[in-house]
Amino acid sequence: MFPVLYVSAAGALLALASAWPPAFAAAPADPDTPVRPLVHRSTLAARAASAPPETAPGDWRAANERVRAVGGWRTYLREANAPEPAASGANGGTR
Repeated sequence: MFPVLYVSAAGALLALASAWPPAFAAAPADPDTPVRPLVHRSTLAARAASAPPETAPGDWRAANERVRAVGGWRTYLREANAPEPAASGANGGTR
């Protein structure tokens, strides 16, 4: 009984779908066929809305002077390449 019910429901849906044509029917050979309007959604607009606000550029001379005062780019290079300090505590202690 149930398979008959499924088949009849599927037939009713198919008949309803074929009786109701879509508003923009596909007829590529007919130049007068209406087409959906083109909608543009920028992918950058969503990113721009979630991005942090831009800050005004600072004084580049002051930034260069700050770098010179700490020792220049070599100091930053030494800091970046410095070895990690040894962890003290649980595994490294002596008795």
